[in-house]
Amino acid sequence: MKELNNFINIQENQETLLTIYISNKKILDVIPIFEKELEKAKNINNTSKKHKICNRYYQFIKKLNDFNEETIIHSIFLINDEIFEYKLNKEEIEIIKTYNLKEIYFEMDKYFHISYLIDLFTNFEFIYTILLSKNNGKIIIINKNKNKIIDEIKINNENELQDLINTYKNEYQYKNTFIIYGESNLLDKLENNKNYIIYKGKYSYNDIYLIYQDKIDKENLELLEKKLNDLNNEKTNLDLYVFGRLKIEIKESIETYSIKELYIEKRKIDLLKKFIDNEYLNFKIIPIKSFKEGDIGDIFIKNYKGLMGIKYY
Repeated sequence: MKELNNFINIQENQETLLTIYISNKKILDVIPIFEKELEKAKNINNTSKKHKICNRYYQFIKKLNDFNEETIIHSIFLINDEIFEYKLNKEEIEIIKTYNLKEIYFEMDKYFHISYLIDLFTNFEFIYTILLSKNNGKIIIINKNKNKIIDEIKINNENELQDLINTYKNEYQYKNTFIIYGESNLLDKLENNKNYIIYKGKYSYNDIYLIYQDKIDKENLELLEKKLNDLNNEKTNLDLYVFGRLKIEIKESIETYSIKELYIEKRKIDLLKKFIDNEYLNFKIIPIKSFKEGDIGDIFIKNYKGLMGIKYY
């Protein structure tokens, strides 16, 4: 899957790049879907855009027709003037089944949706949540692009809830805060604590992920502010800090295994992972996002290029 990174920086001026994955589908069932997309593309008003998209769909359909019609396809396709195919391995095919993902996904954009694909198939860091409806509880793991119900259980009171959380923390070594949400009288009896946060009402999985991510982003700003304040402390060993360019000073420190923590502007994380091998990413990455002009995240991005490494003592 690493070879997909070669397509991260490819862009076009119009939404004419096609990102597609297909899994567990017969060619015979797939071709009509893209024939329909080809017919829709013929109605595009912009002549150059229409020509480019129609030609790309045509070439893709032609490639599909080269397969035996009974073939079961499991592949990612990235399509510009050429067609790149990445064949999903057994583990990646199983991910689609396990998390009940779409068997056919396609997007037409100015860029290839590489970050989405890589996150989909490689990110297994989840938020643990409990969705309550009356006394019924669903334990659901959630991240940016995947979710899965891992258990359903009756929960009658706060003690049972706390026992459940402790069980999951011990069994799965989950150290973060649970999110408990939904519509249940039990929620009225609970208050936020170190083990869980309460949200009353109906929320989608994506809503919950964004709420949790917002919480983490704000906590990361607090950590960043403390580190930057330490720079003004005369007792601080400034040699433990690494500043500079991602591809030079930061990269060198990473590849010499000197970095303990890396504070990095969120949008630069994909770039980091593009040219640093996974074997070197054995340190804590702390993504930084600015919420408003002048906040500590904004200052960090403008004054420190959104990069700061902390070395081992």
